[in-house]
Amino acid sequence: MDNRVRTINNNHDSARILVVDDAADTRLMLSLRLQREGYTILTAGSGQEAIELVAKEGLPDLAVLDIMMPGMDGFVVADELRQMGDIPVIFLSALSDTNTKVEGLNRYAEDYVTKPFAFSELLARIRRVLMRVAPERTLEPELQIDDRLRINFSQQYAVMDDKQITLTPTENRIMNILYHNRGRVLSPGFLLSKVWDPTRKGTVESLWVHVRRLRSKIEPDPDNPRYVLTVRGQGYCLPQRNQIDREPTLVQDM
Repeated sequence: MDNRVRTINNNHDSARILVVDDAADTRLMLSLRLQREGYTILTAGSGQEAIELVAKEGLPDLAVLDIMMPGMDGFVVADELRQMGDIPVIFLSALSDTNTKVEGLNRYAEDYVTKPFAFSELLARIRRVLMRVAPERTLEPELQIDDRLRINFSQQYAVMDDKQITLTPTENRIMNILYHNRGRVLSPGFLLSKVWDPTRKGTVESLWVHVRRLRSKIEPDPDNPRYVLTVRGQGYCLPQRNQIDREPTLVQDM
């Protein structure tokens, strides 16, 4: 089944749910039935595929993870996802021992469902988790960058000329840090320390790649940016609203 993403809105029934299970029949069943309930479903057959999918498409509203998977198990996947953002998790597992449940609930997950399970039970738990996190996800409004660009950091999207654009977790973090330091030039080292987890250090080259991708999404002309500026020899800057399009001589590629 293709991984598909629809536009996010504030109705929790349109939430995006990531389903990760190495059993294709389970993925298919959950995808079809959850889609009938109005949810947008992303699927992955392995932990690595799930991480790559989230890095590409942005954070889902909820992840449903099988624990017993080859390679990266559900605990490892949950930990990796947590490094990318605040994603509530429901575990699925044939393991029913109390210690496993306690570890999962204490360290990673909102809930734990033992296989085999009734779909109605899982659906009720999904709705409960989404109802709890929905206010947190919708409290933050779209922030106005200027008359053309708005950003919603909690839901990880930009609106450029009334067109909604999904941001990846890394792009969202870069833009978030720039926004909360508007008018200041931030060095590559500062951005690297804030955007990447300390255990997996980024590089100046990787930062440049992500900045270029961010510009391709939000800039009217990515080759002549007005929002994510490069100040030669210093770093990157999101100008104050009244300074956008001023001092163009400071802007050029590193």
